[in-house]
Amino acid sequence: MQLLVVGATGGTGRQAIEQALQRGHFVTAFARDPAKLSIQHPNLTVLTGDVLKPETLLPAVRRQDVVFCALGSRPGQEDKAVADGTINLIDAMMHVGVRRLLVVSSLGVGTSYEEAPLPSKLIIKTLLSGVIAEKEKQEQAIRESNLDWIIARPTRLTDGPVTGHCRIGEHLPFPRFSFPRISRADVVAFLLDQLDKDAYLQKAVTITGR
Repeated sequence: MQLLVVGATGGTGRQAIEQALQRGHFVTAFARDPAKLSIQHPNLTVLTGDVLKPETLLPAVRRQDVVFCALGSRPGQEDKAVADGTINLIDAMMHVGVRRLLVVSSLGVGTSYEEAPLPSKLIIKTLLSGVIAEKEKQEQAIRESNLDWIIARPTRLTDGPVTGHCRIGEHLPFPRFSFPRISRADVVAFLLDQLDKDAYLQKAVTITGR
């Protein structure tokens, strides 16, 4: 498939590029600063652009089969690119007729907040409050679109390898005082498994390691 990765220079975006290439797909990486991307591969195209500049998105989205959105912001930083950039991305996809959108969100967004363990709730309400607010706006825009979207809401992300041992569900219970984690690699593997599957179509699912 032809896969566009938006947010390509972040940890999750790089994982998406590497795993998609390993699976034999043709990947386009979209980044504000391509110099931060050291991956080289015959099936990889790197495009410079900004999700806040819609005119740079259209050429990247055109002729893609799937868009993988790994936009994110750091705690304590206000980054409108997550919500506003996703709105621009949705508009571009609808304009050129690309329908499937895979998105990395976060535990704490939507109904997943009530199901989160107590330590996660404390972090979400303090350190991650700005990040989660942007993700809420992002998910709302996605839900209001008519795209074929799938949203993954991971627990705390690590840089570990793919394990294949995950718990996934729209309503996922946690022990009250647990500290759930999952590797970026496992989150990416799950979403790439959904490239042509509909089991989680138009669903936002929590994903965590076992």
